[in-house]
Amino acid sequence: MRVSGHTWQQIPIRKGGRGLLKTPEENNPLNPHLLRGTNLTYGFFGKRGFQMINIFRRQRTPFFDLFVLAILSAVVLFLALGQNRHWSSREIRHAEIIREMAESGDYLVPRLLGKVYYDKPPVMHAPAALLTRLMGGPSMTIARLPSAVAGMIGILATYGIGLLFFDRRTALIGAIALLGTIGYSKMAREARPDMILCASILLSCLCLGLGMKKQIGFPRVLWLVSAGLFAGLGAITKGPYGVLVPVLFAVFAPIRRQDFKRPRSDWFWFAFALVAVLAIWAIPAYLRDNGEYLRNVLSQPDLNVTKKDSGNPFYYLSHGFLYSLPPLLFLPCAIADLRRRGYSAPLAIAGALFVIISCIPKKRPHYFLPLEPFIALGIANALVHYCKSSQLVRRAAWLIIPLPIIAIPLYFTTIQPLIQPYKNSEMYLAQEVYKVTGLNAQIYCSSGDAEVLAWVGQQYKRIHRLNTKDPHLSIRDLCNAEANSYLVISEDDLKSIYKDAEPFLKKLILQRKAHNKKKMLFLIGVKDT
Repeated sequence: MRVSGHTWQQIPIRKGGRGLLKTPEENNPLNPHLLRGTNLTYGFFGKRGFQMINIFRRQRTPFFDLFVLAILSAVVLFLALGQNRHWSSREIRHAEIIREMAESGDYLVPRLLGKVYYDKPPVMHAPAALLTRLMGGPSMTIARLPSAVAGMIGILATYGIGLLFFDRRTALIGAIALLGTIGYSKMAREARPDMILCASILLSCLCLGLGMKKQIGFPRVLWLVSAGLFAGLGAITKGPYGVLVPVLFAVFAPIRRQDFKRPRSDWFWFAFALVAVLAIWAIPAYLRDNGEYLRNVLSQPDLNVTKKDSGNPFYYLSHGFLYSLPPLLFLPCAIADLRRRGYSAPLAIAGALFVIISCIPKKRPHYFLPLEPFIALGIANALVHYCKSSQLVRRAAWLIIPLPIIAIPLYFTTIQPLIQPYKNSEMYLAQEVYKVTGLNAQIYCSSGDAEVLAWVGQQYKRIHRLNTKDPHLSIRDLCNAEANSYLVISEDDLKSIYKDAEPFLKKLILQRKAHNKKKMLFLIGVKDT
């Protein structure tokens, strides 16, 4: 093809508006002809190697980007996933629920220490329990696997959302930045349902975006149905948060975008799919016991977000900053770029979510998790713009953004075994207790200790939880204890009941420090007179 007497390969290009006119071949840094006469001629790769690299650069597709992101996610999230040196808050609780679900074969109603657990539906527990039965036994790797898989899916969905808003380069940088975010990678390596919520939200937003780009017809309906399905899964996992974020996405994403069209009557398909997913879980749960389990789930205290448990209105400014490092270090660049260009849909969504969760009296660090993908994309877009003009920003981004991708697996595989060479202190205490008591003894303990003992001993029927908040109930349970039973209790809890419990404490057998608390094992029963 010729343009004004020149082939397109010969059309001169002025780089950056200054300097010599160069052809596309001369602008290619991997052009071996530019290296001739230097010490870098073809180098290690050879002529064929350079040709293959050039072909690769031209033919790289989003599918290849997704493959690279999947490999990086597997390295960051799956290495040393089953480590027992550190357990996060409530992680062992969910692991024990999974173990009991696999043991009972009831995948609809979760149980903890034999009693129905109303705080969380079994979205995370059921697949992990099925895998536990398939593998023949429980492990922390299996308990954490749903979160790790959801974390990988969230990275891929973030890349897809980035392609909707920006170009491939920005989408790839945003996904890598999210993978290296402290809060995201930490939550993806824990046996908690929060990462499943985040992945459901991101998939719902991705499907909504694809649906808004499909102006008419069946493809639009299909994407909106898919968005409703994922929003419903998020709602079952953690409540209305799973629906709130996709709705905000539909509000802010089309602003200043001619290629996005908000659903109108098509919202019916989103709502229909959302209700269908809720019904698939709710109807069997209702029919099981005439709605008792379902009513208790919907009225659980954890859903009461009006309960004020933190008096700090700027709670998320500190916790959100820490959990969003290191990408948030480039927030000044994002703000400056926002002032220059006027609007950024990912940052608008993140800002709206930040305002909403800040106004809710109940504060939790994991409420910040769904903001992190949109923050990462907004900052990635600003970095792409600034890297073209600022060498300092470019060098800082090349250093800071990929660094956690190396540091996280290195920490769990090499550094943590050196600084924490022994098992979790609670797990070690439970093993020491069973060495003394055996597996057939009756053991009384607080709620947290009961979960650890049940997990380590792989049984809960001989473990009795004491209500340490009510000393009178605790004493009543100890009065009914069999002879030669045992009591595991912390020093602080013992002080609250010691005056009434002293007649039952026959012998102090061992004491250990676990989870920064002094724990003691007593042989209990009425003392000999």
